[in-house]
Amino acid sequence: MKQIFRLALATTALLFVQGQASAQNLSSAYFLDGYAQGHELNPAKEYDRKGYFGFPLSNINIGVKGNLSLTDVLKENPNGSGLVTYLHPSLSNSEALKGFNNNNKLLSDMRIELISVGFHAFKGYNTVTVGARMNMGLNVPYELFDLTRELNNKDYNISDFGGTAMAWGEIGLGHSRQINKAWRIGGKAKILLGGAYAKLNMDNLSLNLKDENQWVATANATVEAGVKGFTWGEPKTKEYSNRYKATHPGATTYQEVDFDNADIDGPGLNGGGLAFDLGTEWNLEEQFGVKGLKVSASLLDLGFIKWKDVAVAKNNGDPFVFEGFDDIRVKNGSGTKFDDQADDLEDRLEDLYRLEDKGNKSVTNMLGATLNIAAEYTLPSYKHLKFGFLSTTRIQGVYSWNEERLAVTVSPVKMFEVSANVGVGTLGTNVGWIINFHPRGFNLFLGSDHSLLKLSKQGVPLKSNANFAMGINYPIGKSRIEKK
Repeated sequence: MKQIFRLALATTALLFVQGQASAQNLSSAYFLDGYAQGHELNPAKEYDRKGYFGFPLSNINIGVKGNLSLTDVLKENPNGSGLVTYLHPSLSNSEALKGFNNNNKLLSDMRIELISVGFHAFKGYNTVTVGARMNMGLNVPYELFDLTRELNNKDYNISDFGGTAMAWGEIGLGHSRQINKAWRIGGKAKILLGGAYAKLNMDNLSLNLKDENQWVATANATVEAGVKGFTWGEPKTKEYSNRYKATHPGATTYQEVDFDNADIDGPGLNGGGLAFDLGTEWNLEEQFGVKGLKVSASLLDLGFIKWKDVAVAKNNGDPFVFEGFDDIRVKNGSGTKFDDQADDLEDRLEDLYRLEDKGNKSVTNMLGATLNIAAEYTLPSYKHLKFGFLSTTRIQGVYSWNEERLAVTVSPVKMFEVSANVGVGTLGTNVGWIINFHPRGFNLFLGSDHSLLKLSKQGVPLKSNANFAMGINYPIGKSRIEKK
């Protein structure tokens, strides 16, 4: 089991060797008229100025989210002061495991927008962006915590255990326009430049412990590393276990990936792809006369990256059967020494999870698409105040999540906006906010979708949801939206 965790850590480390960049959007800014980066949330959005430009700190957004937090792993000691891990014997099983979910997710995102430009032309609003992005996820099933807490005579299936990480550059070209008084549509095409890709996948990690006389374990593990110039390096040469050689005539030694010898021969691009953002806005005041009401929707990051020269390491998936130790010699006489059988058991366990270099291949990955559905209501009698509802769904396999937010936005003067919101969803409850200061010629925003509300005595966040965003842009022209 220690080797399996080592594989997860090694996979995650592959990304950080290359640096980070990402796919995080600031949902708290969705209902702001003076937010220059609104096209990142919905490409149909129109900026309230003639245009803007930003360089080099146009938009920086760093975040982590998940339903696995420090308080799930560390518990109050029921027999004294301080904290203990969920493995501590002073905790009952129900108390130790109550914080864990069926799938325990930890996701990390970051976006760095290096160049961002918006301008009105070609009968609409246009954007050009150049940036770097990253997204990383780790999923640990409940069964793994149950197994480490108490080994029972039952089946354990830990097949969803794994991690994934991608880093890429992005060049985006967007356009939106008014179709009629009620409808506005927009889209953005994005060229993706692959920087780094890594994945650990446990297709089938299962333990059958029901039979007290025989335990059976199987594991199908695959590690992929798509980084330019990456190699596994020189492998280890190891000898098969005695039992394996007995059932496989002629098998003597094998070569196993040695993570200590993995190497990267300089950074560079290792893939490419294409993605699209699509969006629309529907003004119900213009369509049906419902004053102040507008709905909108967007589908972001609908695309893929094809990675080349992905190094693959995989095990052979042979089952491991343990029937106990046989004919142990305690004193002089017939039988086998316990140390010899223990060494043989260790060799056979290594046969279970050993990874062999399977060469290189091309891999195509879909991005994690994001669906936004929103409704906003501006008070007809006081247009400086609006209320909004935003539903956000990330579509990314086992790393998918959903969140709903209720927001209140106030803009007492043209140059200043502030919004506060509360979000609930599959990853917990969060409080978000944004302050947007945008006088003529200058725009500064600070915000967060997941505020750090509680820290441990050591300053460590007790919840895994936290993010921070900021940016500096330079608007062109006066505000195009008049409010009374």
